[in-house]
Amino acid sequence: MKGGAKRRHVARTVLLVGEGDSEVVLLRHLKALYVLRGSGVAVTIKNARGKGAAHVVDVAVRQSLNAAFDLKVVLLDTDTDWNDKTRALARKAKVQVVAADPCLEALLLTAHGYPVLGKTTARLKQEFSERFGGAAFESKVYEKYFSKEFMEKARIGSLALHQLLNVLVK
Repeated sequence: MKGGAKRRHVARTVLLVGEGDSEVVLLRHLKALYVLRGSGVAVTIKNARGKGAAHVVDVAVRQSLNAAFDLKVVLLDTDTDWNDKTRALARKAKVQVVAADPCLEALLLTAHGYPVLGKTTARLKQEFSERFGGAAFESKVYEKYFSKEFMEKARIGSLALHQLLNVLVK
């Protein structure tokens, strides 16, 4: 046999669970930006379909029973069911939590420098749609306003974005 056998490297496997459609669209966008073929990272994205923070953590735990993941990460809103019991469940199951406080739209508006303090989740969702020309579950919003260059700058001022982007690179 000429040249020897090509060695295959084991990829780091990452499970990302989004609370709902908006989180999943963001996660898919970030995966497309950061996880290149042959990068050594294999990412699986699942949708918890809402129902609060405890349910999102539970989905991650149940998914990890079906397959071994090196890293389990959830992206969730803190406006529903985010409490000490849910934190303890995540810690016990070794699920890394990326919390959007109080919601994903607030995290993304803040990244663009818009004020969010004291606003309700409903108001933040409305403001997001007005400022970006679409709801957070529309992929066109991310393609237009959340480029890789923007995300790299935004991660400096956001612990949640920094945590999220760190799991996508080896």
